[in-house]
Amino acid sequence: MRILAFSDLHDDEYALQALSVFSKDFDHVLICGDSASTNVFAKAVLNAFPKAFIIPGNGENERLNDLILSRPGCTHEKRVEIADGLNIVGFGYSNPTPFGTYGELSEDEIYSRLSKLPINSNTLLMLHCPPKGHFDDVGKGFHAGSSSILKIIEEKKPLAAFFGHVHDHSGVGHIGPTTLVKLPAAGTLRACSAKITNKNINAAIISL
Repeated sequence: MRILAFSDLHDDEYALQALSVFSKDFDHVLICGDSASTNVFAKAVLNAFPKAFIIPGNGENERLNDLILSRPGCTHEKRVEIADGLNIVGFGYSNPTPFGTYGELSEDEIYSRLSKLPINSNTLLMLHCPPKGHFDDVGKGFHAGSSSILKIIEEKKPLAAFFGHVHDHSGVGHIGPTTLVKLPAAGTLRACSAKITNKNINAAIISL
């Protein structure tokens, strides 16, 4: 199984075009939030990837959230079974930021809502926000990630977690058995290519 995952497109038309062309060689596309700030661009994203799995980030406004949540491919607070015994579970939004964006939740709410989802060792977890302490240093030792997401990953041990949000970082890491994939901002013309064989993941950050 081949997966293309990206995040934080932020209305970049050139990146959208490149991703659309590149995606044709993949079995699944994961879009992990902050895709658009206008209705026109959001619809362009959804039309470019009609079969993609998608979640909202923190930056989409209420109207765009409603549009994303209405799509059949939206996995926010849902589980979808895919091939090879795997499943996808999504959870968008972020913990509080200094910017007061629409899609921000308290840590208590993030944990309460995530803990109810059927996440297991066969889950590919789609997130927008990183787990605290992993790919989330925004300077002066401040970590912008979510402590609740970290706790959920430690407790439920999904096979992998894909997330964006903090533009400064990208890469692949681990929390116990869970592979972490920090997606770069898509506007840098980078994304993640992941190949999963017998529940073993080979993920890499790639240039488009």
